[in-house]
Amino acid sequence: VLRISTSISVGSGASTLFWFDRWLEDAPLAARFPELFAIAADPRVSVETALIDLGRLAFRRPFGPLEVAVWDSLLQDIALMPMDVAEDRDVLSWRLKPSGRFSTKSLYGAIAPSTALEPFSLIWDIRLPLKIRIFLWQWIRG
Repeated sequence: VLRISTSISVGSGASTLFWFDRWLEDAPLAARFPELFAIAADPRVSVETALIDLGRLAFRRPFGPLEVAVWDSLLQDIALMPMDVAEDRDVLSWRLKPSGRFSTKSLYGAIAPSTALEPFSLIWDIRLPLKIRIFLWQWIRG
């Protein structure tokens, strides 16, 4: 959930994982290119290491015809991505809030979305003592 809910603006790329983090587009490269990820020798390689030398993206076996086409597609995506790999730090952004800042409330909402009906959720926003709100909640539910 944490990896899905974050996006990364790459600075140096040292703390961003090439295959697992969302740094290129809306999905991690492991999900977009599962054929290549399945044969990657080091799936935890950083973006910095991979982009400095694409030869560092080692694979356990030579490519077949399918992997060659997928590899070309991956290289095109990387080449089309406007990036300035600098000495800056990588910046994480929390996608579940418009501000981009992490909150436990937004994480809890993603993990356990509320199934409460709208009238029930309004009860908890009323400024009354808790025992009265609980009574109202029980009364409405019958």
